Amino acid sequence: MAATLAEDPDLRVLVVEAGPWNRNPLVAVPKGFVRTMFDPRISLEYPALPAREPGPVDVWRRGRGVGGSTLINGTMYLRGESHLYGGLAERLGPDWSWPAFGRAFDHLETVLPVSAPPSEPPSEVLRALIAGLGETGVPFVPDVRAAVGPRVGRTPATIRGGMRRSVATLLRPGLRAGNLRVLTGQTTVRVLTAGDRVVGVETVTAEGNRIRHHARRQVVLTAGTLETPPLLERSGIGDPDRLRHLGIDPVVSAPRVGEGLREQRGATVKARIRPGLGLNGRLGTTRGLLGAAAQYLATRSGPLASGPYELAASVDSTGGNRPDLQLLLTDISTDGTGLAPADHAGLMIQAYALSPYSTGSVHAASTDPHRPPHVRAPLLEDPRDRAAAARALKTARAVLAAPALSGVVIDEDLPGVSVADGDDEAAAAFVRSSGGGIYHAVGTCAAGGVDAVVDEHLRVRGIDGLHVADLSALPTHLSGGTAAVAMALGHLAGTRIRESR
Repeated sequence: MAATLAEDPDLRVLVVEAGPWNRNPLVAVPKGFVRTMFDPRISLEYPALPAREPGPVDVWRRGRGVGGSTLINGTMYLRGESHLYGGLAERLGPDWSWPAFGRAFDHLETVLPVSAPPSEPPSEVLRALIAGLGETGVPFVPDVRAAVGPRVGRTPATIRGGMRRSVATLLRPGLRAGNLRVLTGQTTVRVLTAGDRVVGVETVTAEGNRIRHHARRQVVLTAGTLETPPLLERSGIGDPDRLRHLGIDPVVSAPRVGEGLREQRGATVKARIRPGLGLNGRLGTTRGLLGAAAQYLATRSGPLASGPYELAASVDSTGGNRPDLQLLLTDISTDGTGLAPADHAGLMIQAYALSPYSTGSVHAASTDPHRPPHVRAPLLEDPRDRAAAARALKTARAVLAAPALSGVVIDEDLPGVSVADGDDEAAAAFVRSSGGGIYHAVGTCAAGGVDAVVDEHLRVRGIDGLHVADLSALPTHLSGGTAAVAMALGHLAGTRIRESR
């Protein structure tokens, strides 16, 4: 958003960021996310309670700093599925179509490095997984960014030269030109309004000083699915009863603010494989890890130079030749903590539905911008989500059982015998209790419908000059990964605002 606006030399763009510029060297290491995700200097925790029924409490994480969650994510860059964009365009118009987003992706990829992994995977395990997917009807393609039909390929990632490249890369031209400025260490408290028009924002520094920044033209919120709704509520935009309960005078009645939260819930299937295969031996011992670190420091290559999942597969489980599941596959398996390699050779497949139906919510807990919001996470309450979760687990198991894996896989670690083949109820219960949100939340300020928070141009209803341009504006998921979609949405919104001034 900011980078696209700054392409116009006549515009002056101010970016307000609560976190810092990144100074942690581990951020540059693609697999360093297993440490940086837990660094409070650049990572925020959000307890996510079940939306309705009793269930597990998740901890969702988001990046804090210039670059946002691309500082700590898995670097995946998945454009998504063309038919999902088509469905969105039917609801919101051609500006939301696959061709429109495709042009945005093409533009972004001329500036933001996106790796093009070699078409031939390096390991026996990955080759077997590709062959196994082929035997289940999912063909290998050189580039999964081609958004058509079932396919598997190497996972595109925001990595170049073995180093993570965060979205902050996009800001460089504007910073050099001098018409883009970034203020760090300032948390946005609220949007400032005069009558029915936005006039700026109020921020607070770490020392508690309040500062008002006045906008000449527009204010655009890009705080994300979890932070944009509380920011609107602190500004008096939301459900009036909820606002009054918080001690906030309503400015605009917008009951849908914070509602409609959707999250893809993934479950991981783990398998033991033949000793000596995979990466557990290299990354699961001190000696192996030191060797991998030395290789990375010397050559920016090796197991630390890639993201968590080497393969990404879009899978159709309903017979319509339109992918409804995402599978992420790797030749590493983790122990019970989910952070360290297991003490035996293994592989993992994470499987999840692309388009969940269950919804939750996120709302401001108080007028204090530093207090985490109340997050209520969806947990497969909709029967269609339970059915899809069972299909996802069945699909991952089918890959493990494919003939191509017979010489690789020894047995299944997780879920193992606790979930029998064909027991859809037990499969859905496993995904609900043992799975987790995968940091892909959307929908809390969604466009579409007469009561929507924003219109099809991402303008907040009831306040002139205020926009939302982050994943909270998406009513549904478009991809099995949200980073690329968020960037493209920002670019499209920035282009529209710039051209309509």
